[in-house]
Amino acid sequence: MIGWDGDALARLRAAVARGDGAAGAAVLAGRPLEPVLQYAGDALIAALERDVPGAGERARACLAELGARRGPGDAELAAELVAALGAQESGLRPLPVDLGAVAAALDDPDGGPWLLDLERGDVLPADEAVLDGECGGDAGRWAPVPPVGAPGGEDERRGAARRWLAEQGLRPVPRGL
Repeated sequence: MIGWDGDALARLRAAVARGDGAAGAAVLAGRPLEPVLQYAGDALIAALERDVPGAGERARACLAELGARRGPGDAELAAELVAALGAQESGLRPLPVDLGAVAAALDDPDGGPWLLDLERGDVLPADEAVLDGECGGDAGRWAPVPPVGAPGGEDERRGAARRWLAEQGLRPVPRGL
């Protein structure tokens, strides 16, 4: 079994950011899912959407590991995987958002305040959103991101961001250019 080095993790991150299921599945091939379950789940969802061969089997393996681990955001990601496998609808509205940006806002030691743009998925400091005139009186367009802290590792931080988004009725999808 091949392990995870910096290059492989960078390729997985890039594939997930692009929503490139084939590239994500290729990076995951022969590697353990456990150290990167949150990224793996996102890559496998994209792979399932594009009918990448073998994605269903790996997605079910990812589901089993998420169920065993039960970390932050694991239940939410499992529900997204189940939906991608066609077993049920997730019930969450898709939003093109960077989980890393949400995690950083959740973990801001200065307490923000940060706002999530519910239309575009941007995470902005509250003063920038107001200064740019983005709010325009449409308070329903923005969700404040509370400074609740996030777990230590990158995978756990992505999970905490995913869980918070699900609490808002949202699920992350890749951002387009």
